[in-house]
Amino acid sequence: MKYLIKTWGCQMNALDSDKMAGLLQGLGYLPTEEEREADVILLNTCSVREGPENKVFTELGRLQPLKRSKPLILGLVGCVAQQEKEQVFKRAPYVDLVMGPRGVRHLPELLAQARNQRAIDTQFHDDSILFPDQAIARTNPTKAYITVMEGCNKRCTFCIVPTTRGREVYRPLTDIVQEARRAVDGGYREVERLGQNVNCWREGARRFVDLLAAVSDIKGIRRLRFTTSHPRHFPIAVADLMAERENLCPYLHLPVQAGSDRILKLMRRQYDKAWYLELVRRIRERIPHIALSTDVIVGFPSETEEDFQHTLDVVRRAEYDTLFSFRYSPRPGTPAAGMEPVPEALARERHQRLLDLQLEIQTRRFAAMEGRVVEVLVEGGSKKGGQIMGRTPDNKVVNFSASRPVDVNTFVNVRITRSAVNSLVGELA
Repeated sequence: MKYLIKTWGCQMNALDSDKMAGLLQGLGYLPTEEEREADVILLNTCSVREGPENKVFTELGRLQPLKRSKPLILGLVGCVAQQEKEQVFKRAPYVDLVMGPRGVRHLPELLAQARNQRAIDTQFHDDSILFPDQAIARTNPTKAYITVMEGCNKRCTFCIVPTTRGREVYRPLTDIVQEARRAVDGGYREVERLGQNVNCWREGARRFVDLLAAVSDIKGIRRLRFTTSHPRHFPIAVADLMAERENLCPYLHLPVQAGSDRILKLMRRQYDKAWYLELVRRIRERIPHIALSTDVIVGFPSETEEDFQHTLDVVRRAEYDTLFSFRYSPRPGTPAAGMEPVPEALARERHQRLLDLQLEIQTRRFAAMEGRVVEVLVEGGSKKGGQIMGRTPDNKVVNFSASRPVDVNTFVNVRITRSAVNSLVGELA
């Protein structure tokens, strides 16, 4: 028996797919990349924007003919499954299994049920946070993703995550530390803690900075990352610890979403432009070499040119190394979906201006790396062919040539010879 999992979305989805793969392997299934070989096909989905959601149903329709030629369990899992629930069976009646992201531990029971009838589980199981890490079939050769919390208690007006991932639940510190130790024992030197709002993790009097310190203390961890951080809940004590500890990577994803105070209030982001920029200043004061990335929504309902100029101003002043930007996409059931829309053509034009500005900033910041020698964790062959690819501590992609064999999951020093739009180019130092 064989299985195939297709994954869209964030690192949490990638880890959920690894968890499902581990459960399937425990049931005797083997992985395959060939659709016609698979006895189980699961589509692990993202519903943050409308485009990927629509693509998933198109993909389901494309896979439907396979069910006519052989017994096949076709499942929709993840955030779109949670969002649509029973409606999945109406939109795609040939689907056998529907499972939300908090139901991963119950996949074996659902599969057994799906052999005889439709199976669905869209409950918000609190025990999802207690998934046994020994059962995870990790596919990333260099980085161990570790869940520290799930869900989000925020109510940002544009966001469907609280609807699809549920309210926050937190994993015990001892479990997190033990999983990190086992990851190191398994050969991993980089660990990334995951959560929809990772800085909100808590256990009794302990807070995220205590968790960060505990994992950082583990012998053998060379690089430690975490994502995603809500600006309002980012404690400056975390920046202090990042400045002190060599294995805490100088990289932080800090989603701003918009620069206008009026839009930020409509979004319910719980901070304003000045507050966010002051946080950036305090972080850079402690970690001058930190690389910041962010998320920006362009064309949020009722956004004016003045509002958009504030967003551009934040981007200029924050100087992000990486920016993930999207045109606003209405999500079902969210308050923003009922607000005054911005014309699509105008949103596209503004989005392009934002991309042009970020390209200018990013080009300058990447060019400043030329001539430097950086530590790179080797991830594998480069897409460019004939080169090797890895990442720096501040999460920049480096494509480099080597005159000797270089193993994946090892550290090498690379001299940067030139910069590209989204990466650096170099040679072994």
